[in-house]
Amino acid sequence: MERFKADVVLSIYNQLKEGKVIVKNDVIDKFNINERTFYRYIKDIKKFVEDQSDGELMGEEIVSDREKGGYILKGGQEKNLSEKEILAVSKVLLESRGFIKAEIKDIIYKLLDNCISKDRENIKYIIGNELMNYVPPKHGKKLLDKLWKISAAIKDKNVLEIGYFKIGTGGKIEEKISKRTLYPQGLLFSEYYFYLIALIEDKSYEYPAIYRVDRIEKLIVTDRKYKLDYSKRFKDGEFRKLIQFMQAGELERVRFRYTGRSIEAVLDKLPNARIIEEKKGEYMVEARVFGKGIKMWLLSQGDSVEVLSSDGFREDMIETIDRMREMYR
Repeated sequence: MERFKADVVLSIYNQLKEGKVIVKNDVIDKFNINERTFYRYIKDIKKFVEDQSDGELMGEEIVSDREKGGYILKGGQEKNLSEKEILAVSKVLLESRGFIKAEIKDIIYKLLDNCISKDRENIKYIIGNELMNYVPPKHGKKLLDKLWKISAAIKDKNVLEIGYFKIGTGGKIEEKISKRTLYPQGLLFSEYYFYLIALIEDKSYEYPAIYRVDRIEKLIVTDRKYKLDYSKRFKDGEFRKLIQFMQAGELERVRFRYTGRSIEAVLDKLPNARIIEEKKGEYMVEARVFGKGIKMWLLSQGDSVEVLSSDGFREDMIETIDRMREMYR
């Protein structure tokens, strides 16, 4: 009997520590105990949690939460994801389309395991159709193991050797593998894909190269370490502000006039942009960015945008628009 009680009490306590809600009827049905026994076990756990530990209070208490329909561990609750947070994270993951279906389902189901049965079923209902009709990226590659290896190499400053499928003429992936020896600097996610940001060994490029992780066919984490001047260390957040669509190019300062519907969307897309002038729904915007990516985005804005400078970048935009016009004649 004592062993049985210990099993039930530990089960309830572990669920509370994980941020789950203890529903009386669920426990009674699972362990075939009566209501009086349930309340006695809850009282024992409350006493343990709220008693002094090494002369100090644990700072937690077990309370009955009417809204959640059961008992929760107050104080430690915020350490775990709430059902609202799990729903939001699941929606973001599905919308990102960054993983194949098997990986996305596994991740979301593990998130759902943190919910009580009622909340789990509610979230499954809300995202069910989206999960069932989830469209994975065309590459069809499992990425979690590869992402972890790259992250560890970045942390430990291990040199990477990779085999990479480049994009050739006509937008098709080349059959021949290109070999690279890299100093990994960061991992970023953008527009459905994960990217490795790395410096190429024995190359003196000012900016790091960008490699789509799913196109890395061979990945070897060597025992060799690389050294990098601390002042020149890669800063993921700063790099993301400068680049669009993971397209590199020359880093330059671009100024443009914007007359579209949402200047807020522009500032979200270009985090380091600033408004230097505003009048009657017309905004003068300046941003420091890599050229190729910003060109793609500016062209997508149609006649809501006019590039003003630099002179060379404006001419490049004009030439591109002229070529586009010729295609429709």
